[in-house]
Amino acid sequence: MIKRLLARFRRHRGTLKARVDIAFSQDDQVAAAVSWFDGGDREEDTIALAVYFYARILYELAELHEPRVAQELMAFLGQVVDKMLAPPGPPLRPRLPLGELRLTDHPLPESYKAYTADFIRFQDGHFALEFKGSIGKEGFYLPAAFLVFFQNCLERLDDQHLLRMTKTLGRLHSYYRYRRDFWDGTALTAGPAFALSSEELRGKETPTEA
Repeated sequence: MIKRLLARFRRHRGTLKARVDIAFSQDDQVAAAVSWFDGGDREEDTIALAVYFYARILYELAELHEPRVAQELMAFLGQVVDKMLAPPGPPLRPRLPLGELRLTDHPLPESYKAYTADFIRFQDGHFALEFKGSIGKEGFYLPAAFLVFFQNCLERLDDQHLLRMTKTLGRLHSYYRYRRDFWDGTALTAGPAFALSSEELRGKETPTEA
């Protein structure tokens, strides 16, 4: 399936909707920027971007033989999701613990490590995400990259879309928990597609709603 997807991607590049750039400095500063290149509902598109970006981070960790780190990231984000959805009313907006990392709104003059994620939409409505970055100490920087992006969403999305994003990430967790395949290439598309849909897994694999 992944080979067919890549073949289609080469034939039909699709439309670049957004690019995520995350850079870390040697003095523990981190800058995150999301650039949009295509019209549409950016809040709705941010939800899709988040779930595809998260799936790619988990996949990269597994590919680098860091499945334990991926499981720890899922467990931590699951706790955050539960906390955000616990009270009635608008979702909570916690400040994520990022250790010694310090967020900045300004571009870094020099980066120690950087990641770029290109979010692409095809004519048939499907999405893909191209990811690239320097390799080294990925057990720390890959999870941090997504948490920094998620913190950006916590600060910028309105209540309605933040609630949808939180539930969507919870559905992705449910998919991985029952399918156990975030390390499989098909999970790069099947997991996010399920999370964004209203589909239910069948029988004993039916997930509990986040």
